[in-house]
Amino acid sequence: MALVYEQTANRIRQETGQIRDLIEAREDFNAWQLLSQVKDATRSNLFLWAESGLQTGERMERYIGIESALTRLGVLGTVAADLLSGYLILQQRARWLPWLVGPKDLELQHERGANRLLDTCVNLGGALIKAGQFASTRPDLLPGIYIQRLSELQDRMPPQEWPVIEAAINRELGRTYAEVFSRVEEKPIAAASLAQVHRAWLKDGRAVVLKVQYPRIRELVEADLRMLDYVAFLVSQVGPGLNFASIVDFLRETLPLELDLAREARLMTELAGAFAGRDNVVIPKAYPEYSTGSLLVMEYIEGIKVTDKAALAASGINLSEVVRLLNEVYAEQIFKFHLMHADPHPGNIMVQPGPRIVLLDHGLTVHLKPELAQSMGRMVKALLAVDFDELLRAFNSAGLKLAEGVDIGTLLQVAGVIFGGGEEKNLAQIGGQLGRSVGEIPSDLLLVGRALGMLNGICLQLDPDQDTLETVVTYV
Repeated sequence: MALVYEQTANRIRQETGQIRDLIEAREDFNAWQLLSQVKDATRSNLFLWAESGLQTGERMERYIGIESALTRLGVLGTVAADLLSGYLILQQRARWLPWLVGPKDLELQHERGANRLLDTCVNLGGALIKAGQFASTRPDLLPGIYIQRLSELQDRMPPQEWPVIEAAINRELGRTYAEVFSRVEEKPIAAASLAQVHRAWLKDGRAVVLKVQYPRIRELVEADLRMLDYVAFLVSQVGPGLNFASIVDFLRETLPLELDLAREARLMTELAGAFAGRDNVVIPKAYPEYSTGSLLVMEYIEGIKVTDKAALAASGINLSEVVRLLNEVYAEQIFKFHLMHADPHPGNIMVQPGPRIVLLDHGLTVHLKPELAQSMGRMVKALLAVDFDELLRAFNSAGLKLAEGVDIGTLLQVAGVIFGGGEEKNLAQIGGQLGRSVGEIPSDLLLVGRALGMLNGICLQLDPDQDTLETVVTYV
């Protein structure tokens, strides 16, 4: 509970410091503008204290295992009221009292909103974490400071207490875990928004990991999605051009996949079978006899995090070979198997000497429509041939409908970034241009594009000079 109040105090100190910095930095001191900024900070802090009390109650309810949907709605509603009122007040002030609006006011509101949203996602967890993570990949929907703050969600997953996890393991096994495992480490090796992972050993000595879904997470996610529908409606009223509903729709399609650990076990096994002819791709073996829809027991595999360049070099692993292999592995999944590990962020990919690629966390491993793979193949060929007309046809065949007067250069840049031909630093800018140029992006293309964008970010870190398209086209 102390964490909530500590965050509250930190945010208030931060906002007070911002006002102090404004006073010290401004040569053209305007008392009326400063007074407006102080009033904005005071209004926001009142909401912040209310939110703090509600979050404390929500955590207590979760800890003792009672329904907390109403309290969570209260927390989210308080945050939404704070952010929306802040933007509305600033909007109306600029319209009717422009002399009260300073050049930094919108920037301050963006920063205040981004910080509040980050803290709320971390504290509430559940679908809010997923919503924040996905929103951080949509620069066409949110200002840059929101993208920057929400991207921190990958590294800010607070784990559940061991007694809660122990009870969940026993419940899923139908017996005490000591009857199946000789040992389970209480400290998790990873914690995510829907589950956390613990290392363990079977009675015969085999090392495994347990992916344990948080108790009541399914009900929590469903309640969160209903809340997010409400938030999306409010956002659309304030900013008609902000299609936050597309994020909620995407989550409604993908979260059920991640919540079914029995499905994940099946697809791990299926993808491992597809790669049976390769000795340089490693996928953990699932143990279905101990697994359920909420507990996944799988083989423990060691490796080096794919973005740990120092450790890779120390192990004698060639970074260019890793990039080439990554591109081959994902090209095979899309164009040959039509079955794809669609969550390739750095925490889900390891490398072993060889090199061998280890693919972890298959909650978003999905079957792809052959038509989508065909359209993406046409995109690759069109890019290599610099064929404008074919590229446009390929985008349209994938369901990416182009608005009248779309900037073709922007689309080429986006395609280049996705397939490895652009610079990572331009992704946010290009994404924003794309969002203003096209209509609704199909969810399957969005999922694959998001995955390839993450993969491209990894490849750019390891070997920015390698031509991804030249590798990929051989599989088209």
